[in-house]
Amino acid sequence: MAEVSVPPVGELVSGLPLPPSPRVAHHDAVVLADVPRIASTARWLRPAVDIASGLLALAVVSRVGPTVQPAVLAAVALAWPLLLAGNGFYVRRPLGDPWGTRLGRVLRAGATLGIACWLAGLVAGAAVDPEVMVPVVATLTLAALVSGLVPLPGETTTRIVLAGHPEDVRSAMTELASSRRYVVAAACVSASPAQPLGALPVQVGVAAAADVAARSGSDALLVLPGPELTPATLRRLEWGAHSSGVPLYVGTGLLDVSPTRVSVVQGAGLDVMQVRAAPARGPRRLLKGAVERVLALLALVVLSPVLLLVWALVRAETTGPGLFRQTRVGRGGTEFTMVKFRTMTTTATDDLAELTELNQVEGGVLFKIRSDPRITRLGAILRRYSIDELPQLWNVVTGQMSLVGPRPALPQEVERYDFDPRRRLAVKPGITGLWQVSGRSDLSWAESVRLDLRYVDNWSLALDVAILCRTIRAVMGHRGAY
Repeated sequence: MAEVSVPPVGELVSGLPLPPSPRVAHHDAVVLADVPRIASTARWLRPAVDIASGLLALAVVSRVGPTVQPAVLAAVALAWPLLLAGNGFYVRRPLGDPWGTRLGRVLRAGATLGIACWLAGLVAGAAVDPEVMVPVVATLTLAALVSGLVPLPGETTTRIVLAGHPEDVRSAMTELASSRRYVVAAACVSASPAQPLGALPVQVGVAAAADVAARSGSDALLVLPGPELTPATLRRLEWGAHSSGVPLYVGTGLLDVSPTRVSVVQGAGLDVMQVRAAPARGPRRLLKGAVERVLALLALVVLSPVLLLVWALVRAETTGPGLFRQTRVGRGGTEFTMVKFRTMTTTATDDLAELTELNQVEGGVLFKIRSDPRITRLGAILRRYSIDELPQLWNVVTGQMSLVGPRPALPQEVERYDFDPRRRLAVKPGITGLWQVSGRSDLSWAESVRLDLRYVDNWSLALDVAILCRTIRAVMGHRGAY
């Protein structure tokens, strides 16, 4: 086998120059040992909390429930944390560990314990009677679920080391900065950055990235593949990360793709990633349409007294109709008439030309200003709590709109769309959507488009339910409503 040549020692471009550690003398970069290391005691805190909560739960059950023999309680108390550990409950996944996944691990552990108790009952008899053990198993499972909801020290912040091309690292830093959960501890770049990466410790050379992550106490190493990172380099980084006990993540280059749509497959000796499309039609889409129409019709019936009252108040405040009708663009570019409560003066359309220069939305496609003089006093209240949108329930009943989806655009806005925003027209527009529960008018045009595309490309019934639940909080918080 040919001997691999080792590139010269990398150049430290940010931070204090330090001598290389003897552990990584074979690497081609200077290790950033000036990055402080986090104590590892935090990873033992979660098992300790779960064991304590489990013991407390067992003590409560033994007092208020059926009598459980001490030897049985001791055996269960010892077996429970082992079952949780065996199902991966204590394995921290720094860049993605959703509550649903942890829920599944706890339920699997509970099911395993229940089966084990049932089998033990066949041998031990009444000492492990199902009537006695079912409350014990259920209480332990519930205690683990409740304790898992409470974030512990060391679980609220994830430290990451980035490795890749400087511009890819810069983009990743921007994305990670949008969440307070992630902190970039250091970066190993494949070339000297044209512009400094802020105050981040940076070095040229990616071969020592795994050791940098380990010595800095980081929770993960995120590698961003590029032309300079060959498959052989990635494989060596994988070996180094596994040897150092640091979880390795590899960027896919995909934008806003739900993990449920992605799977890694092998073909002709290649490891490739398959990205499945969100269902554009089929039973789930039919179910969505049917359920939304029924819910919208029921909402119109229940809210009819409120809707009539608001309509009368709008008519009484200013002259003109109580409802405002406007042409909007729906699925596939089809135009329809959207209805809403009128919140502006009757001359609002004619006055728009005088206010164009005051537009506060970047890109110029949408028009929004915080203190729009055309909005009436009642209209400001209706907008603040999104009451003006309620008549659009009729558009849902008629099938022109959905409860959840991108907001319907004006024809003149669609004419100014470039390629990406036109993807919004692949589904029916909605009364509420991902952008509305994420900031509404406070978002830039680019942010709004990205959220809408994320919804279109990753649609699911569960996502619709989550958005509807978040809509209540967004409406009550009325952030970005103007």
